[in-house]
Amino acid sequence: MKLKSRLFLALCIFCLKSELRAQAPINLNVGVLLPFYSDTTSSLSQKQISQAALDYYAGLRIAAEDLNKWNVSINLRVWDLQKMSDSALILLPKSAEFQSLDIFFGPITQKPVDLISTNLQKTDFLWVSPLTNLKLPKIVQNVNFFGHDSLRIKGLVHQLKLTYPEHTFCLIVDKKNQSLVKYYRKELKKAKIAYTEHFVSGNKVSPRITTKTESLILLNVGTSSFSRLAQFSNVSRKVDSYIVGDFNWFDDLSAAEEIDETKIIYPSMNFISGLDSSALRFTETFIKTERAEPSKFGFQAYDQLTFLGGLFASHGRLDLNDLPNARYNGLINTFELKKSHTRTFINQGIRLIKNEKIELAPVEEDETTK
Repeated sequence: MKLKSRLFLALCIFCLKSELRAQAPINLNVGVLLPFYSDTTSSLSQKQISQAALDYYAGLRIAAEDLNKWNVSINLRVWDLQKMSDSALILLPKSAEFQSLDIFFGPITQKPVDLISTNLQKTDFLWVSPLTNLKLPKIVQNVNFFGHDSLRIKGLVHQLKLTYPEHTFCLIVDKKNQSLVKYYRKELKKAKIAYTEHFVSGNKVSPRITTKTESLILLNVGTSSFSRLAQFSNVSRKVDSYIVGDFNWFDDLSAAEEIDETKIIYPSMNFISGLDSSALRFTETFIKTERAEPSKFGFQAYDQLTFLGGLFASHGRLDLNDLPNARYNGLINTFELKKSHTRTFINQGIRLIKNEKIELAPVEEDETTK
């Protein structure tokens, strides 16, 4: 980030924090419904989900402590999905605690959503699907922080157009893995980005890329990170040309001596910079309180609650329609919320990772949110 951009961002954050400290305290009731419980008889899958939920909750607690310093008081109310029957979920909306909520985080599967939705009485709260893409009831304002693949692709194409508006685009496709190609074609067309389409197989790209432009983007879909070798000669000697990897590349990052990593862009939903002082401070706090390293779920929870708490504090209400057309960069995620229905918002924020040292490993992935 350029110095001017850093100074501007720091000034904005300083002004926001100063404003929040000066005003009267704000109270937010935040509910959390996640599958926390597991024991020695639980399956490996359930233990992993349970640990993810605990890490997420720990991230919420740290965010609540930080927001409290800015005169935003968070009252956390927690329900363990593992200990609730279907009938208990149906009755949950009638409880006094639920009816006092401003924000509701959870669950992570569709069935509990449907059970709770059948008996909703209070609708003036924000329902958040924090870790998976769920169909939330449209009678309440709701947000999915992790959307369908098509939305991630939409966010990626949007970000590439903003960052590289004058570049020539080539779509690089794996013939054996074309399930998502239609989404790329659709979004490139909507963004009015002209492109040529090429297939990669082994060490060959066909048809050959013959453009002589110095500003080239090779946008990959369905390819493996090993295909970088076949593509690299097309960008290696061009001053402002890059290979944009498939979403799975960053999760399977491996060094290759023949590749100049400064010419590769890795799109990712989850990325933590090892140089981010705020991320380091969060890690230190998490280790101190939890006696363990934070997983990606702790970072995600921190970003989500900090983002929403800041919105409430600055506008006096939790209405996502008040959001400016802007991007919010958290510790691990970027939020760029887009309306898909009158009261439904979906995040399509993507991070373009470039010029990072190869030893900065990706946040670990598991089956919980795939």
